[in-house]
Amino acid sequence: MRREMCLVAVGFLLLALAPCVLAGAADTSSEEVPKVILSGLDAYKAEGPEAAMKAWIKGSPIEGSKEALSQANNLRQIQDFYGAYKTFHFIQSRNLGPTSRMIYLALDYEKGPVFGKFLVFRAEQGWILTSFLVNTHPEQILPDCR
Repeated sequence: MRREMCLVAVGFLLLALAPCVLAGAADTSSEEVPKVILSGLDAYKAEGPEAAMKAWIKGSPIEGSKEALSQANNLRQIQDFYGAYKTFHFIQSRNLGPTSRMIYLALDYEKGPVFGKFLVFRAEQGWILTSFLVNTHPEQILPDCR
């Protein structure tokens, strides 16, 4: 009888934890996040802010702009305070029309979260990044956080 009670308790515990485990696993491979953003995040983790910027703005209207350089500097400053970038979590996406979408992410660093919004446009070659913004204050980035 005691063994059966333990098995039931373990079963309930596993059922309770399953959504958390599955949600965590889905965050970093979300189909909601376009490949251009994923490749930039991979480059960021492996090689740093400049590599991320190159991946994000390739083929974009902001490729080679001062805005892109400023964003790389912003990412570098965040790393100075928060430590190295670790992973991301998908928050939500919003379609802004048939060819535009805003993607909201939480970026985990060693010492805390940073929030980002990425505007992508569906061009002939696929999704391209047209702008993005990151901030340590979620109310500056997330639409429902004010």
